[in-house]
Amino acid sequence: MKTSLLITALIAASAPALAASHSTSTFIEEQDLNGDGKVSLEEFKAGRAIEFRKADFNEDGSLSEAEYIGEYEGRLMARLSRIGDPEKRLEEQQRQMRQAKVRFGVLDSDKNGAISQAEHLASGLRMFDLHDRNKDGVVDHKDVVLTEEAAKNGKTGEFVNP
Repeated sequence: MKTSLLITALIAASAPALAASHSTSTFIEEQDLNGDGKVSLEEFKAGRAIEFRKADFNEDGSLSEAEYIGEYEGRLMARLSRIGDPEKRLEEQQRQMRQAKVRFGVLDSDKNGAISQAEHLASGLRMFDLHDRNKDGVVDHKDVVLTEEAAKNGKTGEFVNP
């Protein structure tokens, strides 16, 4: 199992780095390295490690603000290219980049000016835990259904969307 997960993770390394999404469905799509429609905790951790290594351009074992912001900006620009109105595109870019700087400050929990691999993983694990609604250690369609039911009943609790 570990060997196949490692091979899958290595193949996924060529894909663009992705942060853990706030939507459970999107989370599964983005973090499902082996394409089985679910994300195990082990699979998620492997993906986070790949994301971290790809963003750590100088390979010093931590993400500077420039590395973190630069990696995010690359993904953001690809997404913003779909907005036709140049004024709206620029406004969204500025808003998102301000928010990225705020996120860096939050993720740098020890306030040393860098995000360690442990800090990066911790933030991801919080997101994994929010998506794993039934607490079985796997994020899958069952969790999407539970999230949808909670939303219908007005009991979203956190900011997770189906």
